[in-house]
Amino acid sequence: MKLGAYLRDKREKAGVTLKEMQQKSGIRKSIIRIIEAGDFSQLPEPNHVYFLIEKYAKVLGLDADNLFSRFSEDLPEENEQSKKRQQSENEDFKYLRKVLISFGAMIGILFVLWLILLQVGSETDVFEQTPIYESTAFDIESQDTEDESSDENEEETAEPAEDEETPEEDGGSESESTADISYIGMDNNTLYYDVTVSGNLEVTLAGDNSWVSLSDDAGNTYAYEELSEGEYEIAEDASALYLTIGNAPGQELTVGGETVSSSESTDAITVHYEFNIVRE
Repeated sequence: MKLGAYLRDKREKAGVTLKEMQQKSGIRKSIIRIIEAGDFSQLPEPNHVYFLIEKYAKVLGLDADNLFSRFSEDLPEENEQSKKRQQSENEDFKYLRKVLISFGAMIGILFVLWLILLQVGSETDVFEQTPIYESTAFDIESQDTEDESSDENEEETAEPAEDEETPEEDGGSESESTADISYIGMDNNTLYYDVTVSGNLEVTLAGDNSWVSLSDDAGNTYAYEELSEGEYEIAEDASALYLTIGNAPGQELTVGGETVSSSESTDAITVHYEFNIVRE
């Protein structure tokens, strides 16, 4: 028996429905179905399969480590992408080090050349300058004439300038996005809101470390991980937004600049939000 089928069999024998599993584990129904089907490559982030199975097993009282050992052939290699990412970071670091060394060498060469020029200049009087008080009387008289002419021109141009009005900017600065959020109601642990927004819609999270899943009806996934804070700009073609917070009381949620409270969900730890987006 494959791992997915084994987990589904344990859940059904325990009398736990998909809805109950979603509420207790904080994992969406669609993700639970993928896990039970054993098609882990369909997950938004396949490397999270170990974390998700731990959450799933905890609800049923199963030993996650034993599952990983028993069904190791069904699981993807852990941290495969992390190794590639680390290798790429090492290559970037080596390149940056070469650039810094080259830059430092160039600065050193320029400094040495500057010292050489100073030494040569001091020996040959190349940089000697003539004091300004040695200017001839003709130069001084010419400068006075130019200054008087310049003053007259400034007086002529100053008068019409006073009557000119500074044109106002037509476009102005780009308007900030504003949102009007209305609470609709609650079904189990899911809170429903209507969001009327003009401009871009941003979602901000800040607080304790928590599992967060954020996606929309246009097929975009913005977050599917454990985090303590994050800021996300929602796609313009999205008309519905789905958010799950594993530790809602410890997170401050802001949608379109407006703070959204989880107090309507009473004492629930894992809270699901659904926002219906209306753009003006």
